[in-house]
Amino acid sequence: MSEIYDYYVYYKVPAERTGDFVPVAVAMQSDVLRMTGVRGRLKKKSADDSTWMEVYEGVHGRLLFDAALADCVARFGMTAFLEAGDARHLEIFHDPLS
Repeated sequence: MSEIYDYYVYYKVPAERTGDFVPVAVAMQSDVLRMTGVRGRLKKKSADDSTWMEVYEGVHGRLLFDAALADCVARFGMTAFLEAGDARHLEIFHDPLS
């Protein structure tokens, strides 16, 4: 049985860019869903308006998902929205008991 992974991508977007950022992020996640079947969720940190997170749960094929996510991030220009000097930080988790 193959492992199932959950992806958490977090980064900072300046508050003044939020209006432009959100529709692009939603469109990018729609393309990730179309390409991989994995539905992403967009979250904003409650106590910090500049910290955002993308959550992708239930990833079965890491190589395919990694390639699709990287492609979508590049095509939608996601890094252009980041605070100066920031990067997209990726954390991947799996259930070791499954």
